[in-house]
Amino acid sequence: MEENVGCCTPGVSLHRPHPEKDIIEGIFEIDHSPWLSLCATGKSVAIWIHSCQQDLESMLCCMHADASAGTGKGLRSDTAYLAQGKVLEREKRPIMAGNIQLPTKIIKFKLKFEVVRGLGTPGAFVVVNRDKHEFFLKSAIFQYRSVPATRNKDKEKFHFYCGSWVYPFHKTGVKRVFFINKLYLPSETPPGLKRLREKELEKLRGGRSKGERKPWDRVYEYDYYNDLGDPDKGREYARPVLGGSAEFPYPRRLKTGRPPCCHDPPRSYQECPDFIKKTVHFFFPGAELSTGNFSIIRSIVDFFRRNPKPLSHQDTDSLNPLDELFDIFLEKQVTEMDDCVKKKLEKLVPEEIFNQVVANATKRDIVESQLPSIIAEDKDACFHDFEFGRQMLAGTNPVRIRRAVKEDSVFVLEHYDYLLPFLNMINGTGVCAYATRTYLLKFSGSLEPIAIELRLPDPNSSKSVIFAPYDDDDDWCWVFAKLHVAANDAAYHQLVSHWLHTHAVIEPVIIATRRQLSVMHPIRRLLDPHFKDTLHVNALTRGIFLNAGGILETALFTGEFSMQLSSQLYKQCRLEDQALPNDIVKRGMAVKEEEEDDDNDDDDDDYDDDDDDENVRNKETKEKPAEKKEENAATHETQKTKVKRPAGVKLILKDYPYAKDGTGIWDAIETWVRDYCEYFYVNDDAVKKDDKIQTWWSEIRDVGHGDQKEGWYGITTRENLVKALTTLIWITSGLHAAVNFGQYAYAGWHPNRPTLLRKFIPKPDTQEYQEMMKDPSKFRAQMLPEKFEMAFVIAVMDLLSRHTSDEVYLGQRPPEIKWEEDEFVDKKFQEFSEKLKEIEKNIMKRNKKYKLRNRWGPARIPYKLLYPDTSKTRAPYKEKMDIFTRIDITGLGIPNSISI
Repeated sequence: MEENVGCCTPGVSLHRPHPEKDIIEGIFEIDHSPWLSLCATGKSVAIWIHSCQQDLESMLCCMHADASAGTGKGLRSDTAYLAQGKVLEREKRPIMAGNIQLPTKIIKFKLKFEVVRGLGTPGAFVVVNRDKHEFFLKSAIFQYRSVPATRNKDKEKFHFYCGSWVYPFHKTGVKRVFFINKLYLPSETPPGLKRLREKELEKLRGGRSKGERKPWDRVYEYDYYNDLGDPDKGREYARPVLGGSAEFPYPRRLKTGRPPCCHDPPRSYQECPDFIKKTVHFFFPGAELSTGNFSIIRSIVDFFRRNPKPLSHQDTDSLNPLDELFDIFLEKQVTEMDDCVKKKLEKLVPEEIFNQVVANATKRDIVESQLPSIIAEDKDACFHDFEFGRQMLAGTNPVRIRRAVKEDSVFVLEHYDYLLPFLNMINGTGVCAYATRTYLLKFSGSLEPIAIELRLPDPNSSKSVIFAPYDDDDDWCWVFAKLHVAANDAAYHQLVSHWLHTHAVIEPVIIATRRQLSVMHPIRRLLDPHFKDTLHVNALTRGIFLNAGGILETALFTGEFSMQLSSQLYKQCRLEDQALPNDIVKRGMAVKEEEEDDDNDDDDDDYDDDDDDENVRNKETKEKPAEKKEENAATHETQKTKVKRPAGVKLILKDYPYAKDGTGIWDAIETWVRDYCEYFYVNDDAVKKDDKIQTWWSEIRDVGHGDQKEGWYGITTRENLVKALTTLIWITSGLHAAVNFGQYAYAGWHPNRPTLLRKFIPKPDTQEYQEMMKDPSKFRAQMLPEKFEMAFVIAVMDLLSRHTSDEVYLGQRPPEIKWEEDEFVDKKFQEFSEKLKEIEKNIMKRNKKYKLRNRWGPARIPYKLLYPDTSKTRAPYKEKMDIFTRIDITGLGIPNSISI
């Protein structure tokens, strides 16, 4: 039922429309929380429409129109007020699970706008909020209500997706502009929208903005990573500024404008928890984000509510000390945390956030957990050499392994040269770390380690210690050497493969996109779904995970030198190399199609991919007509089937799950992006003439990544634009999914992937060596971190491996993002979605093949980190029915964006 709003308000009257004017009806969908009461009376919220048209005669007939042509301004409607509208719909719904129920009102208002005849297509509308509170504007739909019958085209609906908070004018000093869901290259922008388009981008670029940014400041500017330390708390919390120097290069982050600390030049400051809470609306405004910004700490607290007793590292005399760590996963009782546990946890997270979360800890349902997949079937599976090698191809960090010699079957996992300069400092903090180099040999399509080289920095010697498997009594030394390799790989994974190569690399791209590309720009529309929540997540990560004394510094063996190490490895980072085909070719794990040797195709170890539809895009068998077969028999026998492989590469190891699935995903993304770009850019010249896209790319290269001058595509051709965009979409979707969502499955069990170790491997003929051999299980337990620290890391891995409640997956799109105005684009997107569904079937098919050993391994973990949609794969065996048998928390699909 419709209800009138504010019809008796002074200054607002109902009247007949002017006979020479048309009426446009607008329906506005608004969310607002109960504490943000939207005043629906008076003239607190004013709205008017801007036309795409710029007609001088019509403009002169309307007192609100500009009096001169050529200004870039369009015709506009009379002003309407929210108080004049009718409420079409009210709805209350919870926006957060658990006992904290925050009802959100979904309200639809209908307003009428008087417009001059000939106004044409509504291209934008302006909102001025003079109320005391902000509100969340979801969308708007406009439609002509009274037009001559001959103008049927005006009967269409004009859609506007808004998805933004509208803050009071007295805070922002600016009017909010929202543009129609139609896409225009800059040169094709309707005349009536040109000036609005440019002014909106000027606001977003800031320029004159000074001081600390507020939640209502829609300003995107760059800054260095000068927010990781807090020297005012003490010298031990001082951290170097990353970015802007040859010593510590790094991508830029979003500027906050907070004042610097008073001590320790170069000045540094840390984003305080209060600021993190305030900036949720600014980074990615939304009804859920405004209340869900403590989910990270809440999940960790929930974990310790299941394990309330303090965990000690002293009780290592049991027959199997790892059993106590295993018991962590069995504890389901919810109680108050022990005071000792609280004190330890308080040191790991900001006090303000901890207090707000723990205050209601016992009043909420906890997040259920499960056994990490690596031990769900067999607790000892991770100790197999084959499983060790398999994880380099299908684990959490499948992007580091490389071929050692081009013509050989030897591969290497190297954490050596980059780590050596840091080891003296790292080992001076109480941990024990080596630089490691691991050699692996191909056996039956899989990799198994054959030698591990360990080295400590020694100015008097360049010798390394080398371990090999199955050396009689030294077998335990081999086990411990693998632990040190795993610890190196775990730190590299978190600091480089995960944080640097996905989160940090993409942030400057998002900033440049907001600053330089209008919401009406086709490339902005293409990329927007892949940027959802990333700025928000990155800000929280800097304030909780990466900061001095934060979670990663506490958990990883690299400690306070973690981000310095990440900075040094940024020197090797090249955007071109992050394109999946380029990456695997550079690491020697694949060869380009034109370089492949057809005569060397018999070493694939029973791997057959003929039934994988997405792996063969185009098979052509050259055959002569039937009547000429006899005379051309000899030629026919020598003819080969020509296969065009996904991403244009041939894998050296065909059972390389990350690359096998990834190349199919890459191929689908690239095809979709190419179809999209060819629709909007008719040729290379159109790309060159798009000054906005050129400025956008230059800003990413020269400002956002100003410390890295190499490895950039030149966006002067349509093909290079396709490559660059495909790379960006791959990073935010496939790459991030592959290195993120398997963390709990593998790193949730420390004996498989420890984050730090506390003992070196003793030298033979020493007392410590004898003690180690006497009770190697006890020695292994002493190598690992304190049990409390391990439990904390388990909780973090559990959290990071979970998908957000409002996740949108690759090949999907939220309802508000549509291409209904462009049928061709919509058709191509549907083809993209269908292609991904084919890939899903092929992945499920591969995961049921026993001979593809790297897709399962001794731990029987199906590789599904690059399974596109929300479907679940099933193991090709009968699952045990026990308390842990339920849907895995990983493999729920490839999210469009870096949202966790």
